Amino acid sequence: MCLLLSGLLLLNLFGSLSVKPNNEPVIDLSKQDDNKETENYVMPESFKGTISDEFNVPEGVINTIVSYMDAYYKSLYTLEQVDTNNLFSDEYYAAISDKAIKLVLDVRKLYDFDFGLNTAHYDLKIRDYTFENGIHHIEFYEDDYMKFKFLNDIESQVYDIEGYFEIKEVDGEYKISKLYKEQGYYLSFYDYTENIADVDKMYDYYYSELKDMVRYNNEVLKERASRTVYDSGKNVTNQYNRTAAVEYSNKYFHTRNSSEWYNFAYEGGNCQNYASQCMYVGGIPMDFLGADQWKCYIEDPVYEPELNYNEVQSGRTASWVAVGSFYEYARDNEGFGLVADTEANLYFAEPGDIIVVGNGGMAHTVIVSKVVDGHILVNSNSIDMKDYPIEAYTYTYVKLIKILGSN
Repeated sequence: MCLLLSGLLLLNLFGSLSVKPNNEPVIDLSKQDDNKETENYVMPESFKGTISDEFNVPEGVINTIVSYMDAYYKSLYTLEQVDTNNLFSDEYYAAISDKAIKLVLDVRKLYDFDFGLNTAHYDLKIRDYTFENGIHHIEFYEDDYMKFKFLNDIESQVYDIEGYFEIKEVDGEYKISKLYKEQGYYLSFYDYTENIADVDKMYDYYYSELKDMVRYNNEVLKERASRTVYDSGKNVTNQYNRTAAVEYSNKYFHTRNSSEWYNFAYEGGNCQNYASQCMYVGGIPMDFLGADQWKCYIEDPVYEPELNYNEVQSGRTASWVAVGSFYEYARDNEGFGLVADTEANLYFAEPGDIIVVGNGGMAHTVIVSKVVDGHILVNSNSIDMKDYPIEAYTYTYVKLIKILGSN
């Protein structure tokens, strides 16, 4: 699966650092119009946006879901956790919810800037609903819209988060008996716990790992990037068109270019396929030469192209669609094709660069969309995201792949 895999192996979080400099294009919020009136943000009573329901789910069931989502959003908004235990009938899933939200909040409080929200709302689309043996089964997609305080008016968007509730009536009230959300900080607990004691241990593990990562970022990586300028030392014949790559990523972060490319969403995820398309539009040529190849030749976008490592302009390689395989190509390729630096300091990231993330290793690929006062924002497929701050992830592995151009 391209996104949201968890593990307990601690790997090196970042590669070695370059010690020569780079003129990094950034957005400087301090240079915005000083005469512009500052908007006063007030936390809403509910963060509910649109709920699309073609199944006529009972109102009481919907209200319970909304109560949970509002408590979750209020926690993110204020960085103070709202107790949701009274919404659950199952202590294990209540514990997972509690620790997942606590992990997000506690990690965000580690930063030296305000991670609260200026505005936020969510939309829900009910995908399926059944009522069996006294239990309401609800499958849904969740879309999130957030303006983080440290990013001012930039809106971070997240689409199609898969979720699932089981809700039953207990003493005349609807209670959550099971909750599943396909987000990293929830999945970390689902995948490796069987009881409440495991949930507590999992929280302690991830919080410790993330606390160390945040400290390392602040005290080592940011400090080194602030006093050096990036220079890979590599020769590049053709410069990377970062603007074209980012414009493409903005166009297709929540749609798929189905007239030209096959969608790998059901073959493990579309994240690396999307990132590869962005780089290709940015001028990185397909590479069908030698042992290290990066290609995806499409005859008909309806059909998945077959793996082909022959030196011919047909088929595809794993490096086009698989996170780890692309990293290996970017690291090892010489001669024709991509020139990249897989050992650069994270804070030398520029729009159009690639970042791979995961827990214990590489699981998901994103593309840098903006750099705002040193904050790295990314776009992605599967889950679909736009201008989402890399600091808002709860992954223990974050690695920059700096795209330089091609030969």
